[in-house]
Amino acid sequence: MSLRHALLGLLDSGPRTGYELARLFDASAHRVWHATHPQVYTELRKMEADGLVTAEEQPRGGPEARAVKRAYGLTGAGRDELAAWVGAPEEPPALRDSGLLRTTYLEYTDPEGARRHFRLHRDHYARMGEYWRQEARRLERHESDLLRARLDQAPPGRHQAIVRYKVHVYQGLAERADAEIAWAEKGLALVDELGDESAGFGSPAGEGASL
Repeated sequence: MSLRHALLGLLDSGPRTGYELARLFDASAHRVWHATHPQVYTELRKMEADGLVTAEEQPRGGPEARAVKRAYGLTGAGRDELAAWVGAPEEPPALRDSGLLRTTYLEYTDPEGARRHFRLHRDHYARMGEYWRQEARRLERHESDLLRARLDQAPPGRHQAIVRYKVHVYQGLAERADAEIAWAEKGLALVDELGDESAGFGSPAGEGASL
């Protein structure tokens, strides 16, 4: 249900069309919760049916145009739903990481294959760490249009919390990226330490070996 609540949070900054919400989602919540545009549109229709949002038809392309677009706004029930969800924390979900699973069996490849695995991991998190640091700085400086819209809708007494919780998320993601980079570097060192011993094709202990 997190997609629903991410969209409710985005609508707290003001009414948006489905297209606008999908683009905002790509630029914000998408970084911590992946969803496709069709999933966004489907969830909006469900939220409207559940009374969490209202949809107002507006002319598309000017007042004389025949085509219309739907602008979604948050209802009181939608705000209550968002507050109830935020106020009911859950344990983190069970881990499902294909990269870690693959690392468990790196003895099935040669040393260079293992190095490529760790380099890809390191380089990915180096890029993401820099992105997350930039986002944290943008939020601190109020350079995000979405954040400014949210602040315009909120009473001044809530402004500091609105900004600092979001900055805390992106700073945490950057710190997590640093830990992932360090882990990958240790993996590269491990490949060098193992040397040719780490090379393997098929079952490393011969036929019938258990994993």
